Amino acid sequence: MRLIVSILMILACMPVSGSEITHQKVNIVFASEMPEIHGNKGRYAKLATMLKQQRRANQKTFFFFGGGSLGPSILSSFDKGSHIIDLLNSLEPDAMGVSRREFSFYAKNLSLRSYDATFPIVATNVIDAKTNQGLDGIVNSTITEQHGVTIGFMSIIDNVDLEDYTFSQVSLTDPQRAIKKAAAELREAGAELLVLQYTGYYPVINQLLDDNVIDVSLHKDESYEDIDYSSRKYHERDVFIKSPDGIAVLSLTIDNKSPSHLKDFSYVIKDIDKYEQDKAVAKQVAGHVDRLKLILAVEIGKFTVPITTKRTIVRSSENAFGNYIADSVREFADAQISIINSGSIRGDLNYAAGSPITRETIANELPYRGMIALIEISGATLFEAMENAVSAIDVYKGRFAQISGMTITFDSREPVGQRVKSIKINGQDIQLTQMYRLATTDYLVSGGDGYTMFKDLKKLDAKHLAIRLVSDIVTDNITRDKMLSPQIDGRLVDIKAKINER
Repeated sequence: MRLIVSILMILACMPVSGSEITHQKVNIVFASEMPEIHGNKGRYAKLATMLKQQRRANQKTFFFFGGGSLGPSILSSFDKGSHIIDLLNSLEPDAMGVSRREFSFYAKNLSLRSYDATFPIVATNVIDAKTNQGLDGIVNSTITEQHGVTIGFMSIIDNVDLEDYTFSQVSLTDPQRAIKKAAAELREAGAELLVLQYTGYYPVINQLLDDNVIDVSLHKDESYEDIDYSSRKYHERDVFIKSPDGIAVLSLTIDNKSPSHLKDFSYVIKDIDKYEQDKAVAKQVAGHVDRLKLILAVEIGKFTVPITTKRTIVRSSENAFGNYIADSVREFADAQISIINSGSIRGDLNYAAGSPITRETIANELPYRGMIALIEISGATLFEAMENAVSAIDVYKGRFAQISGMTITFDSREPVGQRVKSIKINGQDIQLTQMYRLATTDYLVSGGDGYTMFKDLKKLDAKHLAIRLVSDIVTDNITRDKMLSPQIDGRLVDIKAKINER
């Protein structure tokens, strides 16, 4: 009898593999789009506290990070997002999905950041355009395990992002085929649950969830305030974060005897700002901020008039600060005209007259490390470019142009492609066959923000352009001018707006 009892006690103490357990309670924490680490937007230390609480409550807690954070920000304009990876290493995500902002400093930098990370960075439908293989350091999918539970993780990017970000080094494969292929491989490798993180909108995801190709999908949309979602249908297992301070916490039960493995599912969106900061991570954040504080605090000028860089204004109309930037680019490049995309102006702030301009102001307003490119463009192609510039004015896309050296009249009421009514250079109508010297950014020349018409244009030799970034040139000019009084002078005229003013 004692022998039987002893055997039973030994068996009771032996570990049981995950596949032998019928039901297992699993938690998933999902966060995304956290490019800023300081001020009111500095939420990494609060996220650390949330993760500690979740992991204490359930050892089978997975943390997936949805990307969208390597840029743009003040710090990333200097270190290209390496501080974000450093902070994430402390938070120990099971995997990170690639979003469009991970390409803020091009694919090569993303590969470099992947070697700094202690976790896998996943891009399921992204391949190197030259090799037709996955990007260096980036994995197609991954399996992660917590106390006997295995989850497969995938991440896809919307093809629409090709228009908004320059992807000259990468190609995007068909997302549905990429998901199905990766999902089959993950199931074959033993993943009990399949999670997909994505950007954009894919109605097909509902069907993939219904068919149990994937079990859960995760996404966060920074543009939720600008898009009408009433016509879009989202699956009950499609976790959608619509608030900038939202973190998703999922509760699931895995049933190994069920074909889909998923028995129960629910989630809540928690407000990260209600959590206290983790002291260790807060100290880590402070260290990164202090690295640049002395440099960024240097005052280089003042605004002598009120200035706004609010997102909806900069991306829909002529902007005084946008004029100053475009003028600075044209002057430095010795060009006839210049175009910058409004999406490169990121401050989203109002400045009162007399406000100091510091290096931090410029880093905040122009966080991308863009360089100037000088190209030769015909009048006909310039018309095409300006049609692109005003094509998405109603949804405040970053492609809206701030310009110098020319005057554009357009009507935003007209159909896309028929909005530009006139372009004048030095007061004269442009000639469709005449060639003009255009200064713009390397981002737009690569086809970013839908400016694909620039990709094959002749680049003019101007070696001095390689030595200064756009933000450097603007900083130099502010340091020279000291007192800035940029004005709106009628270089971008929307006929619709003029009629509404009457």
